Amino acid sequence: MIIKGILKVGMIMAVIGFALNITGIASALDATDNIVEDIEEYNGSIGPDNALYGLKLAFENIDESFTWNGSKKLEKMVSHSRLRISEAKTELKKNNNEAAEKAFEHYKEKIKETEDSISEISGEDLDMFNSQINTIKHQTVLEQLIQLHPDNTGLLNAYNRSLELKEMFEKKTERRIERIRIEDGKHMLREVKKENKESDDDKKVEVKDSQGSKITAKISGNDSRIKIELDFMTNSTENTTISDDILTGLRFTKENISSMLRIENGSEDRSNESLEANAQIRMNISYVKVEYKFSLNDTNRTEIINKIYDKLYTLSQTQIRDVLSIKINRELDDRNVNMINENTRNEEEIGKVEITPQKRENTDDREEKRIERKED
Repeated sequence: MIIKGILKVGMIMAVIGFALNITGIASALDATDNIVEDIEEYNGSIGPDNALYGLKLAFENIDESFTWNGSKKLEKMVSHSRLRISEAKTELKKNNNEAAEKAFEHYKEKIKETEDSISEISGEDLDMFNSQINTIKHQTVLEQLIQLHPDNTGLLNAYNRSLELKEMFEKKTERRIERIRIEDGKHMLREVKKENKESDDDKKVEVKDSQGSKITAKISGNDSRIKIELDFMTNSTENTTISDDILTGLRFTKENISSMLRIENGSEDRSNESLEANAQIRMNISYVKVEYKFSLNDTNRTEIINKIYDKLYTLSQTQIRDVLSIKINRELDDRNVNMINENTRNEEEIGKVEITPQKRENTDDREEKRIERKED
């Protein structure tokens, strides 16, 4: 009897715990309907250019290491990422780009650690979803900083890494958050229904690997002129979504770059950096071609690969959208035209009446009988 009573109490407590968890998730869902607040500038004494900055980061890492609860550890990582943005924001305001770059580098490192931690936590964890919300807020602030400092490479890299983290959170929690612009240029967050897996698969970009993508480096003196060509098809037909697909397609891994890279000797056009993107839309399919040219002050293959990788990750959707040219091709291709012509010929053949000699005789007999009746 005592054992049965204990089991009953255990079952009741489990049900209560499950109900509380559901209630907590619902509360977090309500929390997404809030205003995105700006990240304040860092006003502490140990910034990126301080001699004790490394020690400060070490203590943060120790604090994370001794946090045994995975979701709480994730919260601390996201909080430390926020602090890196705050530090960089202060340094950018002071035009101290070197210190800002240092803060952004540590931000990217923390994002990598955060991605590793996500894989170890349940996607249904409430703290996981709260961390996802905060990451979206950080991303909004990074976008605002890019508008003020569009040429800062460290900032662009940090923003692109935040996009990767956002995607990882969505896959883990199976929940998606969108930003809605409201008055005074502010943003509000809310959860939107995530499309089912089948719909997501339909929207994946089909990028031809070595056949549709080429990377060439022409060596001249101590410099390399890089030319990247990307050729693929996608279901996307809008400027924004096609730009997203191009950005995804250009995010090669270093292994991809290494396998595609062809190094040649000889002079190449030494013009400035150029990015071209064209899309032809036919029958709700976009045929996309991208060409990206730029120069590197290096001739070592390993360094070229690393620098191409870094260069591609500094690209933003805005840059691609600004150069993207879309043409809607309403003409039918030759295969469709031939098919239509063939169908037309078949219809014409069906409409024809072939008169055989036997049919002609019967026709003449009926005509003679008709004349005889008239005479009678």
